[in-house]
Amino acid sequence: MPADPEHDLLLVTCASGKQASRLLPLLAGRWKRLRLVVHSAASRAQLAAQHPGASVVQADLYDGRDVAALLDGVAVVLHIGPTYHPHETEIGYLMVDAAVREARRGAFKHFVLSSVLNSQLRKMMNHDCKRYIEEYVMESGLPYTILQPTTFMDNLPLPLLWRQARDGEDPVFRAMWSTDVPFSFVALHDVAEAMRAVLEEREKHFYAQYPLVSTAAPLTFEQAMRIVGERLGREVKLERLGFEDAVRATLLRLKGTEEVDLRTRDTAQRMLLFYNYRGLIGNPNVLNWLIERKPLSYADWADMRVKEEESKES
Repeated sequence: MPADPEHDLLLVTCASGKQASRLLPLLAGRWKRLRLVVHSAASRAQLAAQHPGASVVQADLYDGRDVAALLDGVAVVLHIGPTYHPHETEIGYLMVDAAVREARRGAFKHFVLSSVLNSQLRKMMNHDCKRYIEEYVMESGLPYTILQPTTFMDNLPLPLLWRQARDGEDPVFRAMWSTDVPFSFVALHDVAEAMRAVLEEREKHFYAQYPLVSTAAPLTFEQAMRIVGERLGREVKLERLGFEDAVRATLLRLKGTEEVDLRTRDTAQRMLLFYNYRGLIGNPNVLNWLIERKPLSYADWADMRVKEEESKES
């Protein structure tokens, strides 16, 4: 049976992050019972203002007592793990264990895990930790769906590039890894639609693993920036950061600080080394089927994001 958004309690973790931020507007007005989990008081205040009908909870996902309380009465969970957390695997285990306990009480119906494309790539710690969570939920006995998005188009600082072009400056993209290694990209807009379909259609997606890729053919960042430049009406200049500067930039973007656990720094370093030579490649057919339309091309996504920035100015 499909979900019952009128009555089912939906739990979303890392609810102030980029994935949930695109999803929540699609759920607003449809899901009457939302429990949104954040880590900081600032995120809690911001999300509560944006979604006044939801229950916004500040919690520590690495605290088993907090996790047990979060799952109380929940019918479905969308677990988005905290990026580059040194205990992301253990947090996933805690979430699954709490869901199993809730299922024994009869309320729990569906565990949806946001993972990563090609979690088999063990050289990247951020992929490898998700591989263990995938295995754990598969063996849990819970009805599950695993979503595996590739590199997000939305990681590109397009608002900054747009403002530079608007002000007559040459937009500059500071690349953190090689600009001539091909990648498959996905738009958060497409990921959000896929998440909504999985959450609402429910049983249709039990025990499935879905790679999520938008772009039909792999693109290098050099090719992608040419596409963006055409939409901005101005060439985007490329600057390649050195390795240590790239590590710092990655940590600042993802964690807001360079002062991180050494394991978190290791994660950033290994991902950048992998991306410098191998990229991340996948196929868009599954996403096409899930959202019942052709996923966004890089040009489609750039057009959409430019229009969003222009609308803010009008």
